[in-house]
Amino acid sequence: MIKRLFFPVLLLLPLLAGPAPARPAASILPALALTDPCGWHAVPALQESPPKPPEALEDSVTGAGSAAADTAVVNPVEAAPASTAAPADPPGAGSRETRSGKEQETAAGDDRNALQAARETATNFGMRVALAVLVLVLTFFAIKGVSYVLEALAERSAERRLLYKRIVPIARVILWAVALYVVLRGIFEVDAQGLIAAAAAIGVAVGFAAQDLLKNIFGGLVIIFDTPFQVGDKIRVGGTYGEVVTIGLRSTRIVTPDDNLVSVPNSQIVDGQVSNANAGALDCQVVTDLYLPSWVDESKAVRIARQAAASSKYVYLQKPIAVIVTDEYDDGHIVHLKVKAYVLDARYEFLLMSDVTERARRAFREEGLLVPANRVYLDLSRTAGAPDAEAPAG
Repeated sequence: MIKRLFFPVLLLLPLLAGPAPARPAASILPALALTDPCGWHAVPALQESPPKPPEALEDSVTGAGSAAADTAVVNPVEAAPASTAAPADPPGAGSRETRSGKEQETAAGDDRNALQAARETATNFGMRVALAVLVLVLTFFAIKGVSYVLEALAERSAERRLLYKRIVPIARVILWAVALYVVLRGIFEVDAQGLIAAAAAIGVAVGFAAQDLLKNIFGGLVIIFDTPFQVGDKIRVGGTYGEVVTIGLRSTRIVTPDDNLVSVPNSQIVDGQVSNANAGALDCQVVTDLYLPSWVDESKAVRIARQAAASSKYVYLQKPIAVIVTDEYDDGHIVHLKVKAYVLDARYEFLLMSDVTERARRAFREEGLLVPANRVYLDLSRTAGAPDAEAPAG
């Protein structure tokens, strides 16, 4: 109780004594802390500290402000009222939401890119197919044009006709090969290994499905490169004889003397026998058959037949003329003359044969080698067993 009464007095004594000279704050209060007689907390004693420079003061003020701001940020709940405080999110929730949003955006972008790539691929493939079809169509018309020009040149010049006609199948094969190469390597960009593999696979598949067609195609290639005959040659295949007009990959077309167009499969030509009359030459040998009675003079008949062949306008005089005499006994004894001469152009083969026959028969009649035969008439109105009457022909 006494302590409580004297503590305010001790505090008022300096004021009653008047102003004192200025002294440091450390001399006013002792270094020891004053103890509250009423049981309050101990107050630390004030100590003297050296004055700080202005820069230090600014740093201290800035540090104090930063500490206060950090305190306000770290403890937002203390600064805000309890009624407005929002519940805090669990750690990592924002990062997971951001991650999921980025993944969705990435997936959507990939889908758009894939769709765009598929669209571009389809457009590019369609353009390539259209370009390939255009190349094949142009090749078809180019082959038609080249064939037409070569055929026209062949018909204008008889000496070079066979040469121009030989170029037609070779040009056709070369143009188709170039077109296929451009389509596969240039347009579809198929590499060599892929091309070989595709050709092998297609060959195996087509080989089982169309064996006859492949045989004809390979037969056509053999005919083109082995050249047993050429366009313009006179050939005999089986029972067909005529001029070759076209050598294709599947068949060979022949025009007969009766102006019939016959298509012979190439496999049949390769497997069978082929007779070639001119073998690429413009001229060819023509055999004309003449028949005379057995009593004629052979030497005179041979001279007349040779003269008939040599005087024809279709004969090729740069090659020899031969006449062969044989006896035949089919319907009696007759003399068979074979006149072998070469024609200027293989197309005039039958014209030469007809001309030689006409000239020889006219000369035979003039020389008395070909006389009218006696005719026998039978009277069927007479009874059986009666002798038949014979009347000489007038």
